[in-house]
Amino acid sequence: MAEIAYRQAGLDDAAEIHALLLALAPEIPLLVDTLEREEALYTLTRNCARSGESWVALNDASRIVGFLLIELNQARRHYAENEVLDLRYGGIDGAHRHQGIFAALVQRVLDRMLPVSASVSPANRSDVVRLLERLGFRRVSSPGGEQQFRCEPGAVPDEREQ
Repeated sequence: MAEIAYRQAGLDDAAEIHALLLALAPEIPLLVDTLEREEALYTLTRNCARSGESWVALNDASRIVGFLLIELNQARRHYAENEVLDLRYGGIDGAHRHQGIFAALVQRVLDRMLPVSASVSPANRSDVVRLLERLGFRRVSSPGGEQQFRCEPGAVPDEREQ
């Protein structure tokens, strides 16, 4: 098994993250059927990459094999109070799954000791719901179709879920 390195994402990573995100679009699912939608996704990718909150996983060749796009939630935020991180998108290249990479990326975000929220489409075809729950995320009320999750700082997963 190859050694995986982790680091915070930077603006220079945006194009590589975006390419992996497009490859994973069918299972997330993401609608990128027009140039405008793809450009909007790239803008979000760039903004998250430059935020200082997003993370990437790199293989031995320094290629990005996993990512978490995180942004600071601006709602109800006032002068660095009530900060919440939003997990916008995450993904692992198919050849690198089931190696704990997603969990390692999430742990780096949780190490900030800020609440983290995530939304998952009911059409999502990955195992992300189970992974989030195993990592300590709890379902919260979710009006509409998306499943909403939240993890509070320092929360420990229930032993029954491991």
